[in-house]
Amino acid sequence: MAVVTLSEVDSPDPRRDADGAVVLDLWCDLACPDCADALELLDELRERFGDDVAVRLRHFPLTNHVWAVAAAQCQCAAAAQGQGEAFTALALANVAEIEGPADYVDLAEHLGLDEEAVAEALFEGTYSSFVHEDHDAGRDLGVRGTPTFVVDGLLVDASSTLDGARDALVTRILHALA
Repeated sequence: MAVVTLSEVDSPDPRRDADGAVVLDLWCDLACPDCADALELLDELRERFGDDVAVRLRHFPLTNHVWAVAAAQCQCAAAAQGQGEAFTALALANVAEIEGPADYVDLAEHLGLDEEAVAEALFEGTYSSFVHEDHDAGRDLGVRGTPTFVVDGLLVDASSTLDGARDALVTRILHALA
């Protein structure tokens, strides 16, 4: 039976946000069905810890998901319009239906965003360096697959299974809040 892999890392700064919340990084591929499954876990953590935990999406597009980079760039464009979290949830909820980059632009339109701005950002590569830098930062930490979480110096690789991820994250968050 697969279990999550845990390792101590020199986690990216900050470990706390400006309001003192523990930062939980989710290294995610927006074209990854396993990342879609991780959203339920994030919702449970948000419900349990409220404002004491700040979830931060980190882009880690995988080469086996052909539209992952496009999804990440569109998410950045949606975030620039204040809807990054909503776009993330919608993209992951529709992983099985996505057939190409235009579908991500359609998701932005569905959210009421300026889809022309999203399309322009995608096709001009406005956020490609940001996505690439995020990916490289994850690689440097030891991220190898998605979803992977990093909280308070603990890397939780849930790319094989989410079994055990909840307990590891809750334990580490409680420790960080103590």
